[in-house]
Amino acid sequence: MSDHRHTDPTNEDLSHPQSSGESQERDGDGRVREMAEIIDQVSHEITADEAKKKLYRLKKRLFDLEADWRRCAQEREKMEEILEKLSSPAFRMGTLLGKTEEGLGWIAVGGSDYFSQIDPRINPDELEAGQRVRLNEALSIVGTAGPEPFGAIVQVSKVLPDGRVEIGGDRSVAGAPSAVVGRAASLKDVPVVPGDSLRLDNTSRLAVEYLGGRQENHLLEEVPEVSWKDVGGQKKAIEEIQKAILNPVLHEDLYARYRFRSPKGFLLFGPPGCGKTLIGKATAHQLALEMQEKEGRPIKGVFFHIKGPEIFNMWLGESERIVRELFEQGREARKRGDFPVLFIDEAEAILGTRRSIRSFNIHNTLVPMFCAEMDGMSGPNGFMVILATNRPEMIDPAILRPGRIDRKIRVVRPDREAAMEIISIYLTGDIPIAGIAEGVSSDQARQELANRFLEKLYAPTEENAVLEVVLRSGKREVLHRSDLASGALLASIVDRAKEKALLREMGQAEGEARGVSLEDLLQATNDEFEEGDIVPATDGAEDWMTLLDLRQRDVVDLKRFDSGNRERKVLERRAIE
Repeated sequence: MSDHRHTDPTNEDLSHPQSSGESQERDGDGRVREMAEIIDQVSHEITADEAKKKLYRLKKRLFDLEADWRRCAQEREKMEEILEKLSSPAFRMGTLLGKTEEGLGWIAVGGSDYFSQIDPRINPDELEAGQRVRLNEALSIVGTAGPEPFGAIVQVSKVLPDGRVEIGGDRSVAGAPSAVVGRAASLKDVPVVPGDSLRLDNTSRLAVEYLGGRQENHLLEEVPEVSWKDVGGQKKAIEEIQKAILNPVLHEDLYARYRFRSPKGFLLFGPPGCGKTLIGKATAHQLALEMQEKEGRPIKGVFFHIKGPEIFNMWLGESERIVRELFEQGREARKRGDFPVLFIDEAEAILGTRRSIRSFNIHNTLVPMFCAEMDGMSGPNGFMVILATNRPEMIDPAILRPGRIDRKIRVVRPDREAAMEIISIYLTGDIPIAGIAEGVSSDQARQELANRFLEKLYAPTEENAVLEVVLRSGKREVLHRSDLASGALLASIVDRAKEKALLREMGQAEGEARGVSLEDLLQATNDEFEEGDIVPATDGAEDWMTLLDLRQRDVVDLKRFDSGNRERKVLERRAIE
């Protein structure tokens, strides 16, 4: 019995208290094994089978308790580990700005920067400027983190010689802030130009991501292959452009001998839809071709196409910044050896006449900014600026003075001869023509169809009358459809006629007459004028007078012809015929 007392588990717990989970698990396992040995000894001393079975069940229960004990110990270790993590202080995050010669890390945390120790387990060569780093309570670098996907987006205003960039700061607007930031290691070899967008880290010390340039909004990467032949009915305007732009480029030595200063820009003005934008694209394409042939190297035509209202921005100074960026991008393209053309459509929207009024007028700051950029375009980095407008009288005189916009070229409405050129561009030889007589070629049939159509369109008949103008002198003038004709209008009429012929052919049986007919063109003309809302309302038609070579102050009254009555009279006349 004395031996049993010495091995009593209760006595062991009282005489050997445990202080940790690990020691308790080890001592608990030892006590279970000791108790199992005692059970084995007792089972050998007794002979009753029933008692041995009970001892066996007791031993099995002890082993089950041992397994439960081990599981509890493991769970306790996990809970202690979790508790330690949750109760430990959080890591601070910083941005690595660089490294010192002493092997310290230069970090930025919030609005402050520090020189911090680097954990020996971290290879300093793997640390690069712009990386996010983990910091302990002593602000020592103990780890790195992935790139931060968030941050302020800024515009580059200037690139410094050492690679740093100047951001923000519109000098044309008082009080606008600016800053100089560095570049992360990942941006060291990325070409950055003014106007590009960069993302800053959360300390606003480094640019860590390149987001591209804003020129993508206005730059046509591939200039459309539009030649002078694609611009119909504007021979005089094209000749003026060739004299003003191509000749100084092709005969540079001759112009230098005469000390003739080539124009910096020119104004295209005239009615809407008469080819001003098309002329601008053709100019960029032809310039690139001529320069490429002259210099014997590939030259890319760069066409910046922007509409005046697109420059407007609700934020103070943003419109001026966009203008400055456009000119800067043009100079950069010229430095690369390309020949850029900056085309501003609806120029009166941003370059309108300034007014001396107390309220803020954006033209009061935008016009001087544009004038300053035009004055700085002399030299080898200069390029061509084209303004297009329907209302030249609304543009500020400072823009149109010699030395800035040197040439003013009128784009007129097409006469009958010019209309024939335009029709020939869109009514090509491969388009089916209805009613071709035997022995007549398709070209002859197309020419005859165009002549008959234009004869109808340009006839000063009651059918074509759209507006009566009463002048101050008492004279009355009737405006006909031909007075409102334009290249865009003629192109749309031809497209409508093609559609009518196409739909008619889809419903015809095999062998019936097909192709575009005179009736298709005439009906398309009626549809275009009626559905397209070509004729302005009487109360707003005065503004159209400037587009029709009629001075607005000479007009005292306008009368619009009733299209319904006119159509009925035309139908009655056709029925009689």
